[in-house]
Amino acid sequence: MDVKKSALRSIASNTIFQLGSKVITMTITFGLTYLISKTYGSYGYGLFTLFQSFPAVFYVISDFGLNAIGAREISKNFKEINKIFNNILAIRVFISMVLIVISIIVSLFLYEDPNLRFGLALGSLIIIAQSLVATSNIIFQIKMRYDLSSITNVISYLGLLVAALALIYFKVDVSIINFVYVLASFLAFGMNLYLLKKFEISLDLKFSKEYFKDLLLASWPLGLMFVFSQVNFKADSILLSLQKLPDLGLTNIQTVGVYGLPYKIFEVCLVIPTFIMNAAYPILLDNYNLNLERFKREFKKLVLYMFLIGAGTSILGYIFIYNFVSYDLISNFFSRDFMMSKELLLILISGISVFFVTQPLAWFLVIRDKQKVLPLIYLISAIFNVSLNYYLIPTFSFYASAHITWLSEFLILLLLLFYCRRYWPKNA
Repeated sequence: MDVKKSALRSIASNTIFQLGSKVITMTITFGLTYLISKTYGSYGYGLFTLFQSFPAVFYVISDFGLNAIGAREISKNFKEINKIFNNILAIRVFISMVLIVISIIVSLFLYEDPNLRFGLALGSLIIIAQSLVATSNIIFQIKMRYDLSSITNVISYLGLLVAALALIYFKVDVSIINFVYVLASFLAFGMNLYLLKKFEISLDLKFSKEYFKDLLLASWPLGLMFVFSQVNFKADSILLSLQKLPDLGLTNIQTVGVYGLPYKIFEVCLVIPTFIMNAAYPILLDNYNLNLERFKREFKKLVLYMFLIGAGTSILGYIFIYNFVSYDLISNFFSRDFMMSKELLLILISGISVFFVTQPLAWFLVIRDKQKVLPLIYLISAIFNVSLNYYLIPTFSFYASAHITWLSEFLILLLLLFYCRRYWPKNA
C-alpha cells in the first residue's frame, strides 16, 4: 500500500510540476499569440503558424522514439545511463543536421515566396534545438525529477518573452520572432546540461557502434509512429497553405492563421495526457518488471482515469467556449479575421477525450515490446487524414480539417484497442 501511495504521489507531483510549467509557458505563448495576431493580422499569424508547423514534421523524425527506448533501457541497466544518454544525443545531432538540410530543400519546392522560404529555413534550426532538449529530458524522466526540467523550461520562456516583446514592439518580421523560439530552446538545453551534473551525467558525443545500432533498431517503430502521428497534426496546416480554397474571404496564409489560433488552444489541452503519461511511464515499467498483476490492475485504472479526465475536459471546454467566448470578444481581442476560430475550436474540443485514451494504450504496446505494430496503426491514420484533407479542403476549408483531426485519432483508438487486447498479458 505504501508503495502504491508513493507511486501515486510521484505521478501526481511530477504531473503538477509539468502542468505548472506549462501553465506559465502557455500563458506566455497566448500573450505572444495575441500580440502577433493583433500586430501582424491573420496573414502575419498565418506565416508564424507555418514557420512553426513545417519544421515540426521533421523534428519528430529526429525524435524517432529514442526517449521511450532510452528510458526503458536505462531502467534495465542504470550503470549504463551515461553511455546510453550520450549515444542518443549523438544520434539525434546527426539526424537533426540531415533533416534541417532536407526541410530547407523541400520548402524550396513547395513555396515560391523568398521571405517565406527564408522564414522556414531560419525556423528549421528548431529541429536540432528541440532534439537536444528532448534528449536531456530522458534523465529527468527516469529520475522522476520533472521539477528541474520545468524550471529550465520556464526560465527559457521568460527569456523568449522579453526578446519577443522587444521585436514585436519594433514590428520586426515574424520570421525573426519565430527564431527566438529556437534560441530559447538552446538556452533550455544549456541549463539542462548544467543540472544533469547533479546525476553525474557528462557530455561526451563519442558513441559505440553497438549501442548506435541497437538503439536505432529498437526505436524505429516508435520513430515511424511519431512521424505518422505528426503528419496527422501538421498536414492540415500545410495543405491549407497550398491548396485551392472555397471563397471564405481569406487567402491561404490567412486561412492557416485563423485555423492555427484555435489549434494552438487545442494543443494546450493535449499536454495534459502527455504529462500524465510522462510521469506514469517509469512507474508502469517498474510494475511490469516486478509485479505483472499489479501492472494489469493499475493500467486499467489509468485508462479509466484518462478517459474521465478527457471527457471532463471536452464537456467543460465546450460549455465554456460556447457560452462565454462571444464573437464580439474575439473581434475585439484579436480581429474580425478570427471570427470563425470559435466554431473551429468547438469542433476540435468535442473530440479531445479520444486523445486522452490513445496515449496509455500506445505506451502499453511499448512496455510489452510490441511497438512494431505502432507504425502500421499511425500510417493508416495518416493516410486517412491526408486523403480526407486533400479531397475535402477545396470544398470545406478548415472546417473539414477540424473534424478530420479527431476522427483520425478515433481510428487510431480502434486499432490500438484491437492490438492491446491481442497482446494483453495472460499470466502473472
